[in-house]
Amino acid sequence: MSVKYRLSAFYNGVNSFRAAFPDLNDAIIEWRETRGPDDETRGEFRKIGFRRGNFTQGLLACSSPAGHDGGYQIDRLIAGMRALEETERTGVMLCSGREVNEEVRRGPVRCPYRIEFRAALTLRGEDEPEEQERRRPQNRRGRNRGRRRGSAA
Repeated sequence: MSVKYRLSAFYNGVNSFRAAFPDLNDAIIEWRETRGPDDETRGEFRKIGFRRGNFTQGLLACSSPAGHDGGYQIDRLIAGMRALEETERTGVMLCSGREVNEEVRRGPVRCPYRIEFRAALTLRGEDEPEEQERRRPQNRRGRNRGRRRGSAA
C-alpha cells in the first residue's frame, strides 16, 4: 500500500470535512481501482461519504505495493467541483505517487494505478429543513421549548 505524505487530513490544512467544505452537506464518492490503462479486471465499486462516516480524509490510499507518496486526492476533486459549481462528475483519477522498487532502474516513475469514479455533492440547504425537523428533540427542556407553566398551587 502506498505511503501517505500529507500531514493534515485535507489539503488546505484543516482536519475535518466540515471545515474543509462548509457549504456542503455531503459528498459521496464511488470508485474502483485499476492497475493501469491496460488492466482488464473490473472490481466492484466502493463507496465513501461524509454522512456515511467513512470520509475522514481527503486522500484515498493507493493499493500499489511499490507506491510512495501516492493516493487519490479526493478533496481536490471536490474543491474543483465546487469552483465550477458542479454537483456530479464521473471520470478517471490517476494516483499522485510514484513507484520505487527494484525493477525500476531509471529511478522513480509515476504510479500507473488509477480509479474510475463517480462523485455526487449535496449542498447545504438542499435537504436540511426536513432533516432538522426529524432531528429536533421532542418534549425536552431547552432552547426550542416554551416557558415553564406557573404552579398549580
